[in-house]
Amino acid sequence: MQQKQTSNVQKSATIIKKNQNLWNKQLRKADVIHRDGFDSDDGYVGTSMDQLKNHNKAFIKGTVYNLQKMNSPKNMAYTKATIHIDKVLSGDKSLQGKNIYVVFDGGLVSFDHWYANMSKPKDFDHEMLVKNDEFPLPSIGTKIITGLVPNQLDQPLEYNDSLKQSGFTVKNSYALDVPKYNFWVKKTGTEKYILNNPKVRKKTDSLSKDLQKLTVEINQKYNSIKK
Repeated sequence: MQQKQTSNVQKSATIIKKNQNLWNKQLRKADVIHRDGFDSDDGYVGTSMDQLKNHNKAFIKGTVYNLQKMNSPKNMAYTKATIHIDKVLSGDKSLQGKNIYVVFDGGLVSFDHWYANMSKPKDFDHEMLVKNDEFPLPSIGTKIITGLVPNQLDQPLEYNDSLKQSGFTVKNSYALDVPKYNFWVKKTGTEKYILNNPKVRKKTDSLSKDLQKLTVEINQKYNSIKK
């Protein structure tokens, strides 16, 4: 059993390293632009463990296995993220050990696609890396804690069309519910989970304080192994 676990860890590390190299190679060619926040703040923000567990289909601890450029609606940029579910903290236990797809805000997009319908020169081969200042793209290999809700792919939206074109189905993918506030990361080489949103980490309003308290609780409960 011990040998099998060691073998799986080594295999995962090899896959992550390969994916990191491929992704970083693409990033080196791209010009970086920043966008300030999300298009919508709609959604339920959990400020306690009970709220997170009750609202989501699954509350999970996972690892970012891969990041890939995906089809996005015009003037938008999203990234297809492969998440390995290391542990289901609450909810649908059948997800444990599986890989799923989720969408991260921001990512690689062509110059022409990002500036579609604007008076900009055509430049199909020019790659842009769009960075959301409220959701820095987690690096491949990053540990995450977040809630998952079902993807509503049956709704006739351009966003859903983009997901389907990128290989998302109701069986292999989930949505992140309000990643602006309820998404925690533990970067490689660090010891604690932190809110992924750097702006919220710096604020002192009541919501930010509640989320910081929740972050402390998450580390106390789910971060017993310091890696």
